[in-house]
Amino acid sequence: MRTSSNQTAVNILSFLLLSIVAVSPACSGNASRQSNNGLNNGGAITGTKINSDFKEFLKKFQIMSLPLSIKTLEIVADSSKKLSQKDNLFIKSDYPNGIYAYSMLPDTEINYKIIWLEPAEAEIPVLTIFTKDGKKVDQKELGVGGCGSDCGFNCSESITINKGLTIFSCDSIERTTCDTDGNPIKNTTKRYLRFKTGEILRDGKIDMTRIQQRSIN
Repeated sequence: MRTSSNQTAVNILSFLLLSIVAVSPACSGNASRQSNNGLNNGGAITGTKINSDFKEFLKKFQIMSLPLSIKTLEIVADSSKKLSQKDNLFIKSDYPNGIYAYSMLPDTEINYKIIWLEPAEAEIPVLTIFTKDGKKVDQKELGVGGCGSDCGFNCSESITINKGLTIFSCDSIERTTCDTDGNPIKNTTKRYLRFKTGEILRDGKIDMTRIQQRSIN
């Protein structure tokens, strides 16, 4: 995208996020990985007894530190983290043969907060919350779904989950109309943001706003 449109996007995002989340004022970021690979701050399952299948399922998700930033177009599904149909008994995805583990959020004292990937043109990060004994509390797609591969289409989607468990998802989009030969038509470019905010509540529910859109032309 052009520098001017990027700066406009930055300014708008700075205003939107000032009182919502503490992230850098751009739709970008990199996943931050925590060194331990356990299921609580000490790296072990503790508390309520859980069945062995759920325990093995949780072990496939590496804990990541917060804030966690995900650039969806840079996600590469790791074949070693492919989830099985047995794993899908917990997630209940409509696409059981194409789902992958991505990460687990820290602090598992009350519940387990996992992110997994659902298949699409670009993998879709999905947040699922489980009770300590493996019951699903809530589940939401984290992205805003604005990216595409059409002629004249350019986008950059990112998702940020902050230390306070607030969520900000946005896609900075530039779209230009193309002629029948696939060539961009001058003066038809539109630039806009699609975004939504949310929060993971203490009871495990995920409170998300509807997707909003704002022009940055």
